[in-house]
Amino acid sequence: MTKKIILATGLLTLALWADFTLEYKMEGNMKQVVQYKDAQHVLITTSGRSETGSQLIVGEKRYIVINQGGKKKYMDMDVMMEQMKQMSAAFGGMPEESGQEENTESDFKVIKKGKSKTVAGVKGQVWTIEYEEDGKKERLDIVVTDDDKVVDAVHKYVAVMKQFTQMGGEEEDGLSSILNVAKGYVTIGFDGMELAKFDDADIPDSVYALPAGMDVGKKIKGAKSTVVTKPPLCPITGSHGEAKQLSHMLKPEANGWKKLSSATCLNMMKMTVENAIYQKGNGYIHINLSINVEGENGMIAKYKLNNMKVSNLKRGKIHGVRYQSGLLERVGQNAMDIKLPNAILTLTATKNVKDDLTDFAKDVLDLSKFVPVKKSKPSANDALKSLGTMFSGGGSSKNAGSTKDAKAAEEMLKGLFGK
Repeated sequence: MTKKIILATGLLTLALWADFTLEYKMEGNMKQVVQYKDAQHVLITTSGRSETGSQLIVGEKRYIVINQGGKKKYMDMDVMMEQMKQMSAAFGGMPEESGQEENTESDFKVIKKGKSKTVAGVKGQVWTIEYEEDGKKERLDIVVTDDDKVVDAVHKYVAVMKQFTQMGGEEEDGLSSILNVAKGYVTIGFDGMELAKFDDADIPDSVYALPAGMDVGKKIKGAKSTVVTKPPLCPITGSHGEAKQLSHMLKPEANGWKKLSSATCLNMMKMTVENAIYQKGNGYIHINLSINVEGENGMIAKYKLNNMKVSNLKRGKIHGVRYQSGLLERVGQNAMDIKLPNAILTLTATKNVKDDLTDFAKDVLDLSKFVPVKKSKPSANDALKSLGTMFSGGGSSKNAGSTKDAKAAEEMLKGLFGK
């Protein structure tokens, strides 16, 4: 319950304040620092005794930043989530929503408003709330404040966290409950997490700076230019050999566009993902072919499903095959989905590409050379083969422990996939 409460401290924003820093002390000697300039420049850093990780927003892009051996590794959150969705599809896709309406009534009530208490220089009040957990009534003391600046800052902090933790926009458990506590208040302290610092001093732009060549989002004020870099060919998974289908379907160049590279990015459990990149001047078009990926309908469909705006929506046929295209407003990129038998072909262009994707597709693609693959679901044996030598320690011999682990994994996978 306590974890639910701190993630659910959102009400409507009351005012538009400038930069702010929130610092929280958490259980286990952990600390979290939120540095917020505006909705396009946010850094949330969580640190423990030996590890530090960050969540960064620059422009329309989200990154996970991990410190490895003193060096920072930047992971594109949108790319990572897309790859995870493609991989999860091999296991039958993400769980379906229940279809039942969410209960938005408060699941706890304020039973006592106590004495005043100052936390990190912010004036607050101690409230006692009562809630039910596992059939038992529980009580929890929290510290709340109605300080306008802090309320606004916490709302923005929670909104940012939801961008990282709730990709589909579903409600966080406990959100409606905290919204109903009292209008205009936020929680700043309870067992396990407490505000340690709040200030609204200006934050240097350098805090949100990306490494050279990575800034593909909105300019930070004062920056001279926005650099557009080549998209990664196989993000997350890396290259796994030749792109067998795309190598036959794509022309090496057309209308000024030249194919830079192509590869198979994923080939496991009867699912295949092949990618290619084309360049013209300083613009790039990324092509993704996903085969036998259950529930994969392309970028346009994903945006519409998640109620994210798609403008300039077009539908038609290319070489007799249906497509839909449009501008993905959230990232400012044009995309196109071409539906093939048991496969989806998706094209995305960097923001500076002016060419129409329909014309590009007609010039570059030969859809008649796509070879349909019979639809099939992975079995437990397919999954075990994909796990490779995970349980044998990478060698040819197996000890009793690894054999037992492999057997347990086999039974688990059979339960997931069926025999």
